[in-house]
Amino acid sequence: MTFFISPFSESSASAELNNFLKSHRIINVEKRLIDGERGTGWVFLVEYSDIDGTKSGYTMSAKIDWRDVLNPSQFAVYDFLRKTRKEIGDKTKIPLYGILSNEQLALMAQNPPKTKEDFLKIKGVNEQKYKQFGDIFISAIEKALLTVENSEALDVSEKSSEPKTKSSTDSTNQLEIF
Repeated sequence: MTFFISPFSESSASAELNNFLKSHRIINVEKRLIDGERGTGWVFLVEYSDIDGTKSGYTMSAKIDWRDVLNPSQFAVYDFLRKTRKEIGDKTKIPLYGILSNEQLALMAQNPPKTKEDFLKIKGVNEQKYKQFGDIFISAIEKALLTVENSEALDVSEKSSEPKTKSSTDSTNQLEIF
């Protein structure tokens, strides 16, 4: 069990509490106004578990820059999935983390699910998430992969169709005929 007595005027205390809340699945929050030795104030009782559902101690989670983790093609798919998630959130008013986490989107970009079974293998995804969003994200992944493949094909064809110029460091011999 972790206790916080936080003077929220200190940004470090506020940041520590926010990091704690981000790294845990919040089950219930109860708010009470109390009169104590230090005066009147609010007490928040937070019932939580780790994001994967297991109980364990407090851990600080570092923010991940997915550009460093994913290769450029995977990051393009990840970015497309983030945009899809944002559109869903805007339409349904569901918070983005309630749809799918960044980590889940990255896992999909690394190993794109093609079937319901593949989708359910993603850490933290259950039958309910699949029913709500599975078909949407599988379709979005297919579209993103096609877009990435097409842009890579364009890059390759543009490079192969560029005129070749002779450079001063070119070591090939050329025969000139007059």
